[in-house]
Formats: sequence, C-alpha cells, structure tokens
Amino acid sequence: MSIWLKILLVFVSGGIGASCRLLVSTVIKTNGVWEGLATWVINSTGCLLMGIFAGWLVASSWGSETKTAFALLTMTGFCGGFSTFSEFTLDCVKYFEAGHLGLWLIFGTATIMVGLFACAFGYWLGQRL
Repeated sequence: MSIWLKILLVFVSGGIGASCRLLVSTVIKTNGVWEGLATWVINSTGCLLMGIFAGWLVASSWGSETKTAFALLTMTGFCGGFSTFSEFTLDCVKYFEAGHLGLWLIFGTATIMVGLFACAFGYWLGQRL
C-alpha cells in the first residue's frame, strides 16, 4: 500500500472521527451538562473503540494489507480524530487553575481509570466479535 493511500485513509477517517467528536460534544454541552463531561465521554468512548478495534484486528485472519488498512481507518484515523488527550489535559489545567482541586483530582483520575478499563474491555470484546 502506498504512503499516499495510507495518508488518504487517515485523512478521511480522521475527519469523520473529528466530526463525530464535534457532534457528541455539541449535544452534551447544549443540554446544559457540565462541560468536562463531553471530554470524559469522548475519551472513554474513544478508549473503548480503540480496544475493540485492536482486539478485533488481533483476532482476525485478514492479510497484512487488509489489517494495515483497517488499523489506519479505525485506530489511527477515526479514534485519533475522535478522542484527543490534549483536550483532557487542558480541562484538567483549567480546573486546577480555577482552584477546583477536588474536581481536578476526580476528573483526572476517573478519565484515566475509565479509559484504561474501557480499552481493556474493548480489546477483550473485539477479540470475540
């Protein structure tokens, strides 16, 4: 597979992932819910999806070229565009600077722990699909 095809796969699926991120974020924020919830839901869902895709890939009997295309489309592209760790860290810094130390600690810890468990569960689930 050429580098240009790889770039195209990531470009298209990354755009879809980023658009889905905007949609989920907008729905959550326009319903008057705590702003950090959008980041938490997106990152947790992204971890679950990453685990499912990785587990599915490991359990598949596809050829090398197909596995590469699947990984680029789902994990590098879609998940990369959908879930961004940088937004999570910025939210944490904002809570810390505002003096919301309890929220900073709970949000930071919950996001990391749920993300780890969601990815592990997704990986287990993906191997069984």
